[in-house]
Amino acid sequence: MNEIMAIAEGTWRRILRMRVVYFLILCVLILIASAYNYDVLSMQEHKPLMIDVSLVLNTIAVILVVISMTFEIPKELREGVASTLLTKPLGRTQYLIGKVVGTIITGLIISAMIAVGFFVIFKFAFNEQIALAMLQSHILVMASIIPMSAIAVFFSVFMPEMITPIITAIAIWFSYSTEKLIGVKFLYGGILPDLGLYNFKAFAVYGGEQMSWSYIGLAILWGIIFSIFLVTVSSLIFRFRDIK
Repeated sequence: MNEIMAIAEGTWRRILRMRVVYFLILCVLILIASAYNYDVLSMQEHKPLMIDVSLVLNTIAVILVVISMTFEIPKELREGVASTLLTKPLGRTQYLIGKVVGTIITGLIISAMIAVGFFVIFKFAFNEQIALAMLQSHILVMASIIPMSAIAVFFSVFMPEMITPIITAIAIWFSYSTEKLIGVKFLYGGILPDLGLYNFKAFAVYGGEQMSWSYIGLAILWGIIFSIFLVTVSSLIFRFRDIK
């Protein structure tokens, strides 16, 4: 357990101490706030526009955190950074779990910062209470990091370094599109996860709709179960990989 947390801590510390991360968060918040100025162009629909922008940019931020791990794992394996741990009986599994946990923590922190910033901007701009649906939608965005991090780890253990980020991004896109692809059996046969579970439609958010907390709990539970399954498969594949 200590090895897992050490790897996780190394992952989130590496990302969160980068100044560019906070610069990008600031840019995201500026883009969210700028939606307020589109009241004329949006025909007074700037409030839902701001909500749309916040959800989209928060989701993109989470995806970028996940993509960053697809660069980190191959680099550490190539440079022999984790070679000592990987020689232990459970070392490879601990390494993958640590990377997943570290990525999840990083994504949760960055996503939470964006969500809180959006709530402050929305309150200041419209002088309205933050609706429960807004909170729930951002919680789902934050929870989506759980299955996405497992997807990134899965591709990182057996694919070439140069194409792993691309394949991961494509897999995430397809996972958000399973509702449309479900009828095309050649493209989708139930293998990809349905990340649409974490997509609380923006029109429902600013329409005042709420979802049950049990749904959110089940979505998070599904993400955890899926992650455990995919990390287990990744670990089995990883055991047959030669590490120099």
